[in-house]
Amino acid sequence: MVRNRGWLVAGLLSVGLIGLASCKKEDKAPAASGSGDTKVDPKATAEKPAPPAGVPSTSKVSPTATGDDLSLLPVDSEVVMGLNFSQLQQSQLFKQFVEPLMMKGDFQTKLNEFKTQCGFDPLQAVKTVSIGMKGIGATKPDGVIVVHGAEKAKVMDCFEKMKAEAKKDAEVTRDGDIIIIKSNKGGDTVAFQFVNDTTALMVMGANATKDGIKAAAAGTSTLKSSAAFVEMYSKINIQDSMWLLMNGNSKAFDKAAAMGFKPKAVFGSLNVTDGLTLDLRMRLDSADQATQIAQMGKSQAAGAASMFDKLDIVSDGADVKVSIALSNAKLQSLIKQFGGLLGGMGGMGSMGGP
Repeated sequence: MVRNRGWLVAGLLSVGLIGLASCKKEDKAPAASGSGDTKVDPKATAEKPAPPAGVPSTSKVSPTATGDDLSLLPVDSEVVMGLNFSQLQQSQLFKQFVEPLMMKGDFQTKLNEFKTQCGFDPLQAVKTVSIGMKGIGATKPDGVIVVHGAEKAKVMDCFEKMKAEAKKDAEVTRDGDIIIIKSNKGGDTVAFQFVNDTTALMVMGANATKDGIKAAAAGTSTLKSSAAFVEMYSKINIQDSMWLLMNGNSKAFDKAAAMGFKPKAVFGSLNVTDGLTLDLRMRLDSADQATQIAQMGKSQAAGAASMFDKLDIVSDGADVKVSIALSNAKLQSLIKQFGGLLGGMGGMGSMGGP
């Protein structure tokens, strides 16, 4: 059997999250934590948050019973992200660009072995994923991941079947419904358990312990308690393929500060179908600053407008709103244009060589 196959159990819970690796850790408290950087009336926002997919906003039961994402993700998260994996897999672009890559190498072989032994397809089982992370880009980031769709009975049964194989590459322990996996190489640790029949909770980093995952499941200090986060979250279309809210304290925004402004937060969503649509907001200190930045951005983007089906940059209060739409035809044209440019640059790099 294939080595590392046991890690497919953990992979089932973290699919689609690798793209966050470019983010950096910041010591300051996040703006989304209600620290006062963003002024929001709690009564106007906290009572009517946009519910996570499949979770009604009027739910009164515990996060353990509902798998309510905002009641499980930590309030000090620097980056919060969601992936509508079920919707994404149905898109034409996924089928066009991603599925062919999945057929290469030994990925398909490993996937087929997993399906044969465990009796389900992990790519079809996962429906949505939400994460709250800090220290991303560090050696061992910390965070919590909530995965909807995979059935507890099937995953736990699969774990028992694959446990012996997984122990060849990691230290694996199980305490009731809590599973902890510590890699033999690097010591990266993941702890997970199911909070209901189809919702898995995964903790990474220093808190990937029995007590750490219990605390996460209890939902004692979560994003749902932050009126500032809930207000911004309510403006995101979480039904899109991917959504993200990033704290302005991140080092990723240091270059923006050098240009005279630094966003308090960047948040929005990307939808993938046969084309792409992007709705993004950048929250600034004031409406005047947002107007100034929007006008500057619109002026600079005017020359590229013909490359898109839609390219709008406007201000909305203290937010700069960016709306982009790309049809499949426009996207293919961009791929050819920039693919040729990159190829040309590669050719230039080889000039003068042996």
